[in-house]
Amino acid sequence: MSAFHQMGHDSDNLLRDSGLANYRGAILSPVNYDEARIASQVTRLREQPAIESWFDPQLYVPTSDRGKLRSWSYFPSDVDTADQSSEAWWISIVNAVTDCCARLNVTAVCSPAVLSRQYSDEYFATIVRAGRNLVKRLAGTGMTPVQSAVVGMNDLAIENRLMSIASILSRSEAPEIYLVLIGTTEPRRELTDVDELKGAMRLIQLLTRAGYRVTVGYASSDMLLWKHAGATNCATGKFFNLRRFSRSRFEEPSSGRGQLPYWFEETFLAFLREGDLLRVQKNGRLSPSSARNPFASRILAQMAATPGGAWLATSWRQYLWWFSEAESRVTAGGTTVVPDMLESAELAWREVKGSIFMEERPNDGNWIRQWRRACLEL
Repeated sequence: MSAFHQMGHDSDNLLRDSGLANYRGAILSPVNYDEARIASQVTRLREQPAIESWFDPQLYVPTSDRGKLRSWSYFPSDVDTADQSSEAWWISIVNAVTDCCARLNVTAVCSPAVLSRQYSDEYFATIVRAGRNLVKRLAGTGMTPVQSAVVGMNDLAIENRLMSIASILSRSEAPEIYLVLIGTTEPRRELTDVDELKGAMRLIQLLTRAGYRVTVGYASSDMLLWKHAGATNCATGKFFNLRRFSRSRFEEPSSGRGQLPYWFEETFLAFLREGDLLRVQKNGRLSPSSARNPFASRILAQMAATPGGAWLATSWRQYLWWFSEAESRVTAGGTTVVPDMLESAELAWREVKGSIFMEERPNDGNWIRQWRRACLEL
């Protein structure tokens, strides 16, 4: 097991779902929950053998008034005026975060990091120093230090910049790196810039070869690429804005209103609306993975019994089950698994061209060719 839940609003019940037991653990969200609620989540996780709880301070957008973040003891009161290049300022935050995590008794602690207008060498040096201080504070506590690395994907498309970033991050003294990739692609769309994809995969590859265990946060079906590049773990969540890092992730609505149900179909490596799903099913294109998925069976049975009925909550579980199951197959299967999956998906899209039109125009499979190129040219 090496998939993580990326916790979001009202995700507690997913930690108790026996159909989603194949997860290594959860990356906790202080934006969405106060300390008492997260303490109960940690207690629940510790009741399950080998399940981990990672605490991410989530100071990425600290000036935001949304969510629960300002209620946490480690939140810096001078966030609007502090010199964020000051090591003393970062040490004070690291100390406060570790004190908080000691109370929670989490498995691992991610070093604090903020979003930057410019991801300069000094920015990366600053977050590495914060990680180094975290390593010192956690020595002897039993909690694992994790180096957070917030990286702009556009920088990774430039070879010299990529190598510079990898070099600085390789100075981290933490055994784990939590990689957060910042891009401009909206959560409902797949990444398609080949140079950015190759750069992100190359960074994962370089860090892994340097001896780090790399966990990629906020992943979606692009998990396949990160695992192919050598990522140890990937994390995902039930909402689309938990499957791609963006500022809107910190502006998450207080309920599921406005969310649409999607079915993830491995045949096309695509998210399908209900009408798409019915057409794909009629065409006999559902994958063996979908046949094994207990939540997929539940959705199909419900659609047959109650056409037009709501299946949003089940759709989240259908996707999350696929994510962990596919991640396990990729981990166990070797270097050809992902290229073979991508080749099969591209062939499937080609075969249904003209016979199945997806409800959303951008849902046409064009990203598959870019993903294949990224894997081939890595």
